[in-house]
Amino acid sequence: MYDLTYLKNKNVDKHKWNALVLASHDSLIFHNYDYLNAFCVWDAIILEDYAGVIPLPRMEMTGYLKLYQPPFIQKCNWIGAALTPELIAQIWHMIKSKFAHVHFNSNIEFSNLSSPRINLILPITTLGKNQKEYSKSLRKNILKATTLRLITDQSMVTQTTEFYQKAYGHLNKQLDKQAYANLILLVNTKPEMFFNCMVSYHDKTVAALLFANYNNRLHYILGAPNEEGRKLNALSFGINEVISRFQSQNYILDFEGSMIPSVKEYYLSFGSFDEPFYETNWCTPWLKLLLKAYKRLKRS
Repeated sequence: MYDLTYLKNKNVDKHKWNALVLASHDSLIFHNYDYLNAFCVWDAIILEDYAGVIPLPRMEMTGYLKLYQPPFIQKCNWIGAALTPELIAQIWHMIKSKFAHVHFNSNIEFSNLSSPRINLILPITTLGKNQKEYSKSLRKNILKATTLRLITDQSMVTQTTEFYQKAYGHLNKQLDKQAYANLILLVNTKPEMFFNCMVSYHDKTVAALLFANYNNRLHYILGAPNEEGRKLNALSFGINEVISRFQSQNYILDFEGSMIPSVKEYYLSFGSFDEPFYETNWCTPWLKLLLKAYKRLKRS
């Protein structure tokens, strides 16, 4: 048996937590204590004295507790000590004992309850080497974008979120006003954790992109062009410029998806490859019956 403890957020030792996160080669921005706090209430399962951890975002529902995936937190991975079948079984047993509904992402496959999800990443070498792996059409589009330039400014993150909401907000209705406000506040209070950039055309912004910069990984949090930027391939230009700026520094560009075929093909056109994670969806039998009855009532 492993020495596992379930801790509520108020009892998590921030210094020990962040020490493990900083020491772990596979830690992500989503493990950072302040980043987690910005978007959710979370508890954690701790192995021994912070030899391994997994954050667990929780939501109080009517009569039960739900483990869920908050906005701008793609997944909640286990880090630290190596996973074993026995450790995974214990983690799952502890999760089931606390939550009546589980719908979250992690690097753990909990038997047949978990399904693989696509996550496309691109190791940044040099711009020349990376560009050799671009698709022909992508290289052609970037070469045409000679009149564009990239401006970096964390303080303009509000404009970046506005660009995204106008272009794709209707496709991501789970991102409400509060989620965007939380993101803007975090970028403004922790600017060192982000890389916000605007693509300019004749001194006019035509696309905006936001990356979280953590542990030599750039997470593509959001990005969007306006109508003019779409015609100018401004988003492709912006990503190419970001690759140029972080070349030869042992960085990974993490596109964070996507299961949408057209978006997946676009990210693949940069030469990215899949680093999958797992989506776990489970609820107790009594809750499953209750939710089915509720859906029937809504349809009637």
